[in-house]
Amino acid sequence: MSICGRTATDPNAPLPIDRMARALAIGSARTVRQWGAAGVRLGATDDSALATAPGGHAALFDGQLHNAVEVIAALGADAPVRTEPAYLAIAAWLRWGVDFADRLIGDYACAVWDGAARRLVLATDPGEAHTLFHWIDPNGDLRFASETLGLWADGDVPRELDEERVFEWLALLPMAPGRTLFTGIDRVTGGTAVVWEAGVARSTRWWRPEALPTLRLGNDANYPQAVLACMEQAITCRIAGDDRIGSHLSGGLDSSAVTALAARQLAAQGRRLTAFTAAPDHDFPATPGRFGDEWGHAAAVAAMHANIDHVRIANDAAPLAEVLDHRTQAQDVPLMNLSNMVWADAIERAARDRNVTVLLTGQMGNMSFSYDGGQLPAMHLRAGRPDRMLATLLAVRRHQRWRWRTLLGALADATLPDRLTRRLRRMIGRPAIAFDDFCAVSPDFLHRSGRAAEMDAYAGDLRNLAGADSRLHRLGVLKRSGFRGDFVTATRRLYRIDTRDPTMDRRLFELCLQIPEDQYLHNGVHRAVARRMMRGILPDAVVDERRKGLQAADWAHGFGQAVPALGAEVARLRESAGSARWLDLDRLQRSLDAWPGADAAARDMSVEYTTAVSRAIATGRFIRKVEGGNA
Repeated sequence: MSICGRTATDPNAPLPIDRMARALAIGSARTVRQWGAAGVRLGATDDSALATAPGGHAALFDGQLHNAVEVIAALGADAPVRTEPAYLAIAAWLRWGVDFADRLIGDYACAVWDGAARRLVLATDPGEAHTLFHWIDPNGDLRFASETLGLWADGDVPRELDEERVFEWLALLPMAPGRTLFTGIDRVTGGTAVVWEAGVARSTRWWRPEALPTLRLGNDANYPQAVLACMEQAITCRIAGDDRIGSHLSGGLDSSAVTALAARQLAAQGRRLTAFTAAPDHDFPATPGRFGDEWGHAAAVAAMHANIDHVRIANDAAPLAEVLDHRTQAQDVPLMNLSNMVWADAIERAARDRNVTVLLTGQMGNMSFSYDGGQLPAMHLRAGRPDRMLATLLAVRRHQRWRWRTLLGALADATLPDRLTRRLRRMIGRPAIAFDDFCAVSPDFLHRSGRAAEMDAYAGDLRNLAGADSRLHRLGVLKRSGFRGDFVTATRRLYRIDTRDPTMDRRLFELCLQIPEDQYLHNGVHRAVARRMMRGILPDAVVDERRKGLQAADWAHGFGQAVPALGAEVARLRESAGSARWLDLDRLQRSLDAWPGADAAARDMSVEYTTAVSRAIATGRFIRKVEGGNA
């Protein structure tokens, strides 16, 4: 499940990687395999692959390759005798050079050593579900590993947090390409290759989705049909083999579509699927436009398939502080949302207890097949077609049954600068979320960053930076979500479960980026591609649901029980140099002292506790871990 290695400019330098490999191994240390040559040593653990080829070539491959047949056909006479992914990676490198990873479609991280050129190449797929980190010492020698704990195993790699990256994490900004929270440690960004040669590493992009052409299929019905076919292909690749399959199943379109389509395929193979739904066990306030108990919708989906075993998980299935501690220890990034992590971690534990080895999700669905088309009015305006903009908004009003006040708000969002829109919202008593609402950085840290104006304009919403460009917005979300591989890796380490997201399949994502925006907001219906493609496959109640699901609707119950433990954590953070410098600890303490109980679930207070306070405390706990303060 992990790969690692070292290179050196001196071909005679000793390159031990035993400690790295042992630190990364999840199973027995006997699963570790190594290969070495002059100036390089590579290691694979658990079920990751190591391959060698004549001429001093070798490769490591962690993950799944979904288009092996196509790669073999493209290689033709150059196809290797052994066709496992690691061997194909070597052959692809020899044929196509640095763009070899562009030919490999799947969920993977890989490394290829070219013995003739003494060159190392590291690559991950665009979804970056399998992480890969690297560090170069002052001599130009490189180390890489699937997790930072592998890099730190020998003690030579510094454990130092990068202040600017910490700010970006707290502010929900996409990090600079290739950067991590750690000084000097870089990551192989999805869709790029890092090439090391003669002590110098350079990064090159081989995935350029922004350059994809717009797809014109002629008939509106062809778009959902094409997406459905691609979605089914993405699921087929991720349930192949004899793994026991589970899935997240909420009441929304994304996970419902993944679950239903996977269940159909598994039923044809005589296999079962275990679907897990997190649901509230406590009262919660109603929120306009949201539904907090998704069990009914999820149960309706499960009832359509005799091979689904449906499992209910309580939103507060484990103490929040306990989840904070054990997930922090397993991850290379802090937790993002403590209340959601409680039920997500409970699902993973329940999946492990039921011997599930592959857990399907639909996390990137709302940026791929179920994108809502919300940028279309502003895109019409930018194209100089205010008539189309108004017609689109009126169509949405009819379908959504908007009040005229809501329509005017949408019109303002499409036509006015963001700062003016937010000013108008404050005037009518419906203020938009501001940077201070969701981010508890210390005032001094914000001042030192020099990015206060940027944060005020951004306010946590990537649409504010996308300039009414649908593709730019979705790619920005993908980039900001690059850390999801760290959570996937932690789940493998904790529960030996491989989390797979068909909605992030490269072929599906590229197809969805090419579909015209008006197909996603077809006849005023948001998420129209997903609704049309799933009609008759999902219950009408799910397909036609206009409300959004509200995850962890009864979050206040579990959070309230954790307030004393969180207060104790804030006290420990005052002894942490990084936390005291970067977090507004006084604000955190004031918020915990003012905990209002169940009333905190009101919308105007949930952002403070579930976002600002939770993320800051989780980041502080992570900072303490890196500093060595794990008590």
